[in-house]
Amino acid sequence: MLITTKKRVANAVLRQAPCSSAFTLIEVLVAIVLLVAAMAIAFSAYFGVTKAWQRGVLLADSLNHGDYLMEQLVNGLRCAYFPPSSTNSQQGRPTDYGFILEKAGGDTAARDTICWVKTGSALLSPEDALRHGLHRVLVSLEEDQEGTPAVAVRSWRPYANPDSFDPLQQAPFYVLNKVRSLGYRVATNRTEQGWEWQEDWADEATNHLPAAVEITLLLESLDERDQPVTIQRLVEIPLAPLSWSKKR
Repeated sequence: MLITTKKRVANAVLRQAPCSSAFTLIEVLVAIVLLVAAMAIAFSAYFGVTKAWQRGVLLADSLNHGDYLMEQLVNGLRCAYFPPSSTNSQQGRPTDYGFILEKAGGDTAARDTICWVKTGSALLSPEDALRHGLHRVLVSLEEDQEGTPAVAVRSWRPYANPDSFDPLQQAPFYVLNKVRSLGYRVATNRTEQGWEWQEDWADEATNHLPAAVEITLLLESLDERDQPVTIQRLVEIPLAPLSWSKKR
């Protein structure tokens, strides 16, 4: 009788052992769901970090290109040339060395054009022979060969050109593309409050150089829903006072 009872107890233990150590179907499904959720969260975090890193790299690259253009414009304006009064044209007569500003558009759609005589290699292509001498440059915003808005530069000698010469027929050198807007303001007078900015620069003023130029550059954003990237610089032209001298 005792032996029979022990056998029954042993059989009961053997029958119950597998059930206590195995996972139920519900437990397996819950584990799978948790694993999938954890993997989804990890992938989402990895994707977000990677996307942010890529956008950061592109933004930094865009800003570097924008800073390069700004440095070229600033250096070019600082190297603006104007001859001494004794060799310049007579008072009231046009000069070949004045600064020209043509306004177009406004705010975030500005397509202003500036033109002046300068020295140095700023804004010129490495193959341009004029980089070693005096030249006039025209900086504008227009479409490149791919139809993308780009900053274009044309250069030519400020003298000894034939009557039929048209600077707009010159092949442009594109400095930077994907530019949304390029605008300028000029000033000739500075008060205690700062520069008195002028939106227009025409008539007699084009025979001179402005004392200061404010450049506003808008670059296309990485996402169309974002605001364009704005870069602004102020540059003072050293030879501007010479261009306003009364001695002729």
